[in-house]
Amino acid sequence: MYWEAERPAREARREQVRAAAAGQIGVLSTREILIAGAIAYWCEGTKSKPHQLRERVLFINSDPGLIKFFLRFLAAAGVQLTQMRFRVYIHETADVAAAEEFWARITNTDPGTFYKAVLKRHNPQTVRKNVDTEYHGCLRIDVLQSADLYRRIEGWVRAAMRTVA
Repeated sequence: MYWEAERPAREARREQVRAAAAGQIGVLSTREILIAGAIAYWCEGTKSKPHQLRERVLFINSDPGLIKFFLRFLAAAGVQLTQMRFRVYIHETADVAAAEEFWARITNTDPGTFYKAVLKRHNPQTVRKNVDTEYHGCLRIDVLQSADLYRRIEGWVRAAMRTVA
């Protein structure tokens, strides 16, 4: 009985905090989108290494909201949808076609333009929680001919992470 009343009250308090925080941000400028997008890329994208120079933009994530934001970032950086290729990474026991349809809706593209999905082998010894119809795997975004964009992302990240002396 206690939790029936307490759960909604706690969720209402959580939502108040989220709404107040969202209000602090407001509408993002192009500059802010570039900063946040570059940092998101640095967290989730493929980075070049001194021993393996790969100056190309590859981004992978399972969060539809982050994928949409990254597409917004790419648009702000001047990347056209025609410069992007998509690929689903998903467990072999999942519904690949449904996942591709899902990501096509998220990216506003045709699933027929996706590269062939990469399937992760099923490991029966693990207990996965992501097995229902809400599981869509990860989406990888490849930006074609993106060496210049990669270098700009490096610069934006360098500027954003610069410490104040």
